[in-house]
Amino acid sequence: MTPEEILNSAADIIRRDGWYQGDNDNGDSSRGPVCLMGAIGRACTGNSRASIVDTMGDFEPGWEAAGDAVQRVVATIGTDYVGNWNDRRERTAEDVLLTLKKAAND
Repeated sequence: MTPEEILNSAADIIRRDGWYQGDNDNGDSSRGPVCLMGAIGRACTGNSRASIVDTMGDFEPGWEAAGDAVQRVVATIGTDYVGNWNDRRERTAEDVLLTLKKAAND
């Protein structure tokens, strides 16, 4: 998958399954609501808790497109702390969907 495909798929997942705050998902990693990063993980692997990052914070081999997708999100939101951005009290699902769309088109 390309970064664009990953980001568009992540948006489709959130539209279909719902959006979540406070964790990657609501406890069901294969379906149900997901956060932004959980949606990217599910888009890549089918599992919102899949580890696409190694213990050093680098993307695992083969996940370069996922890394590029995440970097596009980081550039769009202006912070490396994607989880904190997703979990802000004032954040909405629409904010997340617009961010994914913008990141996919940049």
